[in-house]
Amino acid sequence: MNIPTSTANLHRVARRSTADNRRPSRRWLAGAVLSILVAACSGSAGSATPSAVAVGSPSAASSDALTETEGPSASTDASAVPDESQAPDTGGSTAAGDVPDNAVFLTYQQASLGFSIQYVEGWQVTTQPDGVVIHDKDSSETVTVAALPSDVAAYISSTDLPALQSQAGYKLVKQDSVKVGSSNYHHVVYHILSPADPVTGKQVPSTVDRYYVPGTSQLAVVSLSTPDGVDNVDAFRQMIESFRWK
Repeated sequence: MNIPTSTANLHRVARRSTADNRRPSRRWLAGAVLSILVAACSGSAGSATPSAVAVGSPSAASSDALTETEGPSASTDASAVPDESQAPDTGGSTAAGDVPDNAVFLTYQQASLGFSIQYVEGWQVTTQPDGVVIHDKDSSETVTVAALPSDVAAYISSTDLPALQSQAGYKLVKQDSVKVGSSNYHHVVYHILSPADPVTGKQVPSTVDRYYVPGTSQLAVVSLSTPDGVDNVDAFRQMIESFRWK
């Protein structure tokens, strides 16, 4: 059917007006959708940030709590097991070579040479052809018997002291005469290095009190050695006072 031109133009105008009326609705709908998407993204991003803080924050607090818990625990363990250098002194031990005050003394007798002398229980006793060597780790008691010289003082100066000078660390401290009981003995004090330890090779600086005890036909040379700085005066006095010729 043929539509007049005027009528066709009216239809075109009507369609154009309708299309124009629809376009704003579509633009608004597209804008609304875009706004929703942006809001959703913003909400997602906003929720992710608090989530990260929520997870991280307890972790940090937990770490701090662990540190606070471990601190006192480590301190308690350290005090429960003191370091060796901090261990309390119980008074039950003695320095190397020190004779304790409650030491028990035994009597050594040498029948063939005719003498006896006391020594500390537990010290090692080694009988020699000319006497005896008795010792612990660093202290010692030695008796050497020789023929009685006509002049003991001259024997000491000309024979005994020169022999001592060849020993490691020798240094004469004094030479005198001391009273032991009712007798007077020639006496020499000197420094020396102890014999080398068979395991470590260590030599201990020591002080020796050497007594010359004359008998009827023999001379006993009694040497009492102790590490420097160790006080064995009382024990050594008992030893030399106990010496007897048979």
